[in-house]
Amino acid sequence: MKIHLPNPNTLSEYYKGYLKYITEDDLLNALTQQKDITYRFLKSIPAEKESYRYQEGKWMLKEVVGHLCDTERILAYRALRFSRTDTTALNSFDENLYVPNSNHANLGLQLISEEKKSISDSSIHLFKNMTEEMIDRLGTASTLSVSVRALLFFIVAHERHHINVISEKYL
Repeated sequence: MKIHLPNPNTLSEYYKGYLKYITEDDLLNALTQQKDITYRFLKSIPAEKESYRYQEGKWMLKEVVGHLCDTERILAYRALRFSRTDTTALNSFDENLYVPNSNHANLGLQLISEEKKSISDSSIHLFKNMTEEMIDRLGTASTLSVSVRALLFFIVAHERHHINVISEKYL
């Protein structure tokens, strides 16, 4: 199944800022290909860079990857609930609370990379098994209406944003 990009007019201003990261029009295929690209990229990072911070107060490189794990899990959970017509409003999450309270700073990048790959495999199966109707269902997260399609878009775009940050500021 091909999952097209959401109509930009249906995206929040925050999500619209990530449109520049998506050039293709099949989000499921993008996520599938990106999983392996990201995994190979993370495996190529030298061990001495894992705990690097490009600036005081910024996350370690491996914490950025842990943030990708947390975010994809949360977005996929939202997509699951909304696709199943659960209309319970969901709260936002504070990544600046999650990162220091995770154990990613004490883990190796290889282990976190494997976790990320597994999470993406799970997300791919979740979205692959949805109908078009499910993909277009809406829910409320962080007080905003968002579609399942928009959540998939943000999973892909958010990861690409952070991989660019890693490339430009950490390596």
